[in-house]
Amino acid sequence: MASTYSTSLGIEKMATGDQSGAWGTTSNHNWDILDRISAYTAVALSDASTATLTVREASPGSGTENLQNGMYRVIKFTGSLSQACTITIAPNTTKMFFIVVNATTDAASSGPYSLAFTQGSGANVTVQNGNNAVIYCDGAGSGAVVTDALSDLQIGNDLSLVSDSSVVNMGADNDITITHVADVGLKLKQAGATGDGSPFVLTLQTGELDIAADDVLGQIDFQAPDEATGTDAQLVAAGISAISEGDFSSSNNATKLSFKTGASAAATEKMYITSVGNVNMKNTATTDDTPMVLTLQTGETDIASADVLGQIDFQAPNEAAGTDAILVAAGIAAVSEGDFSSSNNATKLSFKTAASEAAAEKMSLSSAGNLTISGDLTISGDDLTMGTNTSGAILVADGTNFNPAVVSGDISIGTTGVAAIGSGVIVEADIANDAVTLAKMASGTDGNIISYDSSGNPVAIATGTDGQVLTSAGAGAQPAFEDAGGGISFGTAVAISSVSSVTFTGIPAGTNRIEIIYSGVTWSTSDLIYTQLGDSGGIETSGYLAGVTSYTENVERTTDFRHHNNGMTSQGANSLIQYSRITGNKWVMHSVSRGNYTNSAAGSKTLSGELTQIKVYSALGNNMTAGTIQISYQT
Repeated sequence: MASTYSTSLGIEKMATGDQSGAWGTTSNHNWDILDRISAYTAVALSDASTATLTVREASPGSGTENLQNGMYRVIKFTGSLSQACTITIAPNTTKMFFIVVNATTDAASSGPYSLAFTQGSGANVTVQNGNNAVIYCDGAGSGAVVTDALSDLQIGNDLSLVSDSSVVNMGADNDITITHVADVGLKLKQAGATGDGSPFVLTLQTGELDIAADDVLGQIDFQAPDEATGTDAQLVAAGISAISEGDFSSSNNATKLSFKTGASAAATEKMYITSVGNVNMKNTATTDDTPMVLTLQTGETDIASADVLGQIDFQAPNEAAGTDAILVAAGIAAVSEGDFSSSNNATKLSFKTAASEAAAEKMSLSSAGNLTISGDLTISGDDLTMGTNTSGAILVADGTNFNPAVVSGDISIGTTGVAAIGSGVIVEADIANDAVTLAKMASGTDGNIISYDSSGNPVAIATGTDGQVLTSAGAGAQPAFEDAGGGISFGTAVAISSVSSVTFTGIPAGTNRIEIIYSGVTWSTSDLIYTQLGDSGGIETSGYLAGVTSYTENVERTTDFRHHNNGMTSQGANSLIQYSRITGNKWVMHSVSRGNYTNSAAGSKTLSGELTQIKVYSALGNNMTAGTIQISYQT
């Protein structure tokens, strides 16, 4: 019985009893075929428009070696071509896949060239020069199809191009490329068209179906998200957005370009260009002296006299009347007044206007501040400075010109325009009683009070703050607004929860009376309350002269003030403790307390400095479990 052969690779399948004594040889031929399906080969193409890649013989011979290049899975095509080449995979019934590499070179000067892989009249796959592809053929006979297995590639996670200068080619002829630039970024190129008007176009599109006002159509943001200092440093620092100016319709797609920058926040809009071309720029800083600055610079390296450093022109180039109407109608130019040097950059501002001409200079402001006007001068304000500026002069018309004339007699006019009446011209008798009203008095500061100094001259007493009172300083001194004494201030009440002590700090200087009030203080283990005073050097633990008494016993203390004689747990300690400054830094204490018994305590303590803190604590160090402690103080 004759052997049969597999459809795709032509592996010989020997019949029972066939090829007696030759099974080893035939099996080895089959193993050689199987060896190729997991291997690589290079195939050199001749310079022709067609070539054949044979996978298996059309009619394999029994007991013969039927090896073909098409049995390899990875095939690198080499050779020098002057034309594109179509490679036919044969026979058209084989079903195989290949990893192919187009490594051909250019034999002329118009390549390199692509390779097209076909098997029948169905679809083909073209591999551009320098590219690789995974292809498979369906072996459908005369209508066989070759398919690019990666034409719609889906990648589950990351895609890494691990070599520098990696290129992503796009298009049937690789006309668009994205190239990696090592340690810099990406280079996008229109590589397919080399003639004029062949730019690279990057289009940002939104998928929205109904564009409303202020919708963002596309946006480019600039950010340093890995900046180590974090916070503001990692926010978007700049951006460009295309934002709709209204609802889109069949006759409207009005859009502005918004330019955003950041300083210590996410970037916000600082400039925009509207759909009609208007440019708006804004300095968003709110502090004083932060104007919007627009700088015009020239690139010249040798500025000579009359060179224009920068210019703003105003024009209506589309005016239908044409001729003069489309000329520059007005302008402002910065024009050098001489050769620039290390000690000179003298420049004038030239202001140009037109009537029936290109705009020409009608006014200029020189580097020295001189203003030259070629036409009439209309002053809507009040001030005019002339070359002759005699102090006290006024302008007097002589019928032709205005000339300065000095005022003489009992009245004089100062340089600020204030008229002064000569000394002794107006005497007290000239002023009627009650004739000087408040409206005639000099302006002052809101809240000031008029008093008199030691010479009897009027003086202004500066305004105080809310709550202050006017205090006399005695004869020979002016009164002043000062804080009223004697007010009582309360601290923040402390709710007790598992602490053995509470220290009140920040007692203001000048305090003369303090009260500590506690209520419902309890312990889980029997204890009682002591207090100690302290200054800026800390709590003081010696120098106390104190005692506490109840009907059960009397106790004297030198290290603190004791306010109870007997330990307590859940009975709840309550007390009012008063500390009064008697003189200097000496304080007298008196308290009445109630726990197990009613206790009365008194004592004194002289501190090293001004009293700033008071410590309330458990005598035996046990935690207080409940209660409230409050402080108040009075100057």
